[in-house]
Amino acid sequence: MWNATTRKILSKSIGYFGVFLFFSSTTYIVFIFYSIIAPAVFESRKYGKFLFHFIFGNWLAINIYFNYIMAWLTSPGLAKDYQDLTIQYLNIVKYIWKCSFNKPPRTHHCSWCNLCVLKFDHHCPWLNNCVGFYNHRYFFQFCCFMSIGCFYAGLFGYREYQISRFDEQIFRHIDSFFMAGDIFEIMGVDGFITNYIFIMALVAGFLLIGICCLHGRMISQDETSVEHLLAKYCVNECYKQDFIFYKIFSTNSIENWKRFLGVTTLNEFIRRVLLPSTHKPEGNGITIGDYKTSTNSLLHQEDRDRNQPHVSYASEIFHNSSDNYLVRIYRSVMSLWYQRRESRCSTPCYQSESLLTQRRNILQDC
Repeated sequence: MWNATTRKILSKSIGYFGVFLFFSSTTYIVFIFYSIIAPAVFESRKYGKFLFHFIFGNWLAINIYFNYIMAWLTSPGLAKDYQDLTIQYLNIVKYIWKCSFNKPPRTHHCSWCNLCVLKFDHHCPWLNNCVGFYNHRYFFQFCCFMSIGCFYAGLFGYREYQISRFDEQIFRHIDSFFMAGDIFEIMGVDGFITNYIFIMALVAGFLLIGICCLHGRMISQDETSVEHLLAKYCVNECYKQDFIFYKIFSTNSIENWKRFLGVTTLNEFIRRVLLPSTHKPEGNGITIGDYKTSTNSLLHQEDRDRNQPHVSYASEIFHNSSDNYLVRIYRSVMSLWYQRRESRCSTPCYQSESLLTQRRNILQDC
């Protein structure tokens, strides 16, 4: 395996290439729009069509560039930069030995950047940056606007580019896969390259739509990509080991979206989502949502009743799990899990208190 320095150098190299590829391809399409397509539409005296595409195209391009640059240059939020703040919440933060820093809830270590990121989602090579608490909104909005832009270029741009050169569309999208030689012969080198850039944009649009849908689903559940992957593991492990799996940060889909986008009204949605906005997410990345007030009491309750559940972090039970989840350890002599399965057992499936304690100690030492 590569060491941390090698991974960081490789990450930066791939990241710079991703940034270059984005700016070069996107700027080339914008150049074609302004230098060839827009003048041709205007000269055809289709002023309504020209005005619509001029306004829509510029609005789309501005949002794409703005959100990409902000997601690229905005720090996702590093745990090392907020150590003074974490001291105020020592009852909810943990100490991570890998970085020698206090680790707030939902913070994860990026192996590519070798940094601990607040509300870490993933490391994005196209941004040359991690996606975390402070730039997750920019990343998601970029994916949404970019997917629209890709379809816009792949459908409208592809057709209008040919009309601007030949007064009609002579090649269909499917022809690009079977008539490459004819396209090169008729359109020349520059036309051939432009044609396939539009095709690549259309393909990228389908991929980005998939990313938007996936992230949209996770945002509705107030999950990050890391938490979404670890949740599947935790659910299975909880099921096997008599634990019940709970989320603690998510409220409901609408509130999760409002908190993620930083909007509460339609007016704010127009100003902050449909138009470029630099507003920061709600909270400080250390205590997210109503975590401290609504769950801190659960984490530290000292209920010794055997019929009442004891609540603790999933990450205290499972080594790879996320702090976004709690599990309730049922201390009853015969848990609900075993009651459901008792009919399948030849003998009652009891589990003693000492065995439960031993299991918890083993798991917490992992």
